[in-house]
Amino acid sequence: MWLVMKTDSKTIGMRQLTAAETLAALMVLGIMSSPARAEEVEDTFTPYVRGLYGYDSNLFRLQNDQEANAVLGAASTAESYRTLAAGMDMNLRASRQLIKAHAEYNQTWFGTYNMLDYDGRDAYLKWDWLVGSAAKGDVGIAETLTQASYANVKQPVSNLIRTRKRFFHGAIKLDNPWLVKFGAERVDTDNNASVQQALDATVDTVNTGVQYISRKGAPVELISRRSDGRHPNRQLVGLTPIDNAYRQWDNGIAVAWAPTGKTQVSGKLNHTRRSYADVPQRDFSGLTGLLAMDWTVSGKTTLKASLHRDIGALENDTASHTLNQGIAFGADWKPTAKLAFNAQLSHDAISYTGDPGLVLSTAPAREDRLTTVQAGVQYSVLRNTMLGLVLKRGVRDSSEAFSSYGYNSALINLRSEF
Repeated sequence: MWLVMKTDSKTIGMRQLTAAETLAALMVLGIMSSPARAEEVEDTFTPYVRGLYGYDSNLFRLQNDQEANAVLGAASTAESYRTLAAGMDMNLRASRQLIKAHAEYNQTWFGTYNMLDYDGRDAYLKWDWLVGSAAKGDVGIAETLTQASYANVKQPVSNLIRTRKRFFHGAIKLDNPWLVKFGAERVDTDNNASVQQALDATVDTVNTGVQYISRKGAPVELISRRSDGRHPNRQLVGLTPIDNAYRQWDNGIAVAWAPTGKTQVSGKLNHTRRSYADVPQRDFSGLTGLLAMDWTVSGKTTLKASLHRDIGALENDTASHTLNQGIAFGADWKPTAKLAFNAQLSHDAISYTGDPGLVLSTAPAREDRLTTVQAGVQYSVLRNTMLGLVLKRGVRDSSEAFSSYGYNSALINLRSEF
């Protein structure tokens, strides 16, 4: 499934996410799916290495040559970078239980701005647990360390973001076809650059729901989720320190439906309410959700589309929320077992109505329009070696001065498993 992310993509290739990728994981993996049954997965241990070369025509997302001269002291905004990584994936069965693990260490070097070189990591450990035939779930921890996007910083400042997630989810089977689902997670985000530490946050989330599965296997779920966000470092708006702590409720319904053997439709609709401790003028209350459809035209071709409306975006320079509304289209084509092509087009309207700096002044809210076009190809060079190429074009139009930009990027990635 392919869908859209709410914020601008990472610029350095560690996590090249677009608006059309993240909602799929949220919908299919997070809401409607259940943990995999241990007996369906064989024991595996897969070490791998990968290398990446990237080019970006406007790495710091500057508007024009004049701004580039003012910020960089040069008219050129282009930059290249290289990444080398080694890691492993593991599945280990213990009776009916399944342990999953992933670990990667990577190093990235930049061609011109060597002060941005960094060491990153990506790891998780997860236990898919099963008790009898009535209860199942997962529990685990995950951590990533990677360079932040430059889309709002707009200068060569190194800012490594460490994201740590701890989670527990469970489901208890009642009389068929009913399930009771519940879960809790904590996400800690830390920025090592002092200018970005107002974005540091801890978000605690608890959720519960009831799922009904029809005779044809279509799940319908009622969901209630509460999130409490805390920012340890207050944001200065003028001379006023702002506490960005909030509480958010999401109550709604999620569905998945396959009207034909070739068409899959999934969606969710929530009433979302977010309340802020310090600046209640920027509270949010309204409908959020997503709708996605996959159409398998043939055994080699799949077309995809999605719509979304949501609030969020931690990686902006206000440490507050934005309202994001977007549409995306995609196509996958696999002419042979070794060769695959994909294309994606997404457009997002981003409103900064949650910026406390705007709320505390008479300035109009900032409005952005972000459009991205991406095309990629993957080729299996050998049985365990994959070569990939991704080309991308992005344009952001903004009502705020010097916040518009355009860029072209290219990534070549080679991964080999052992």
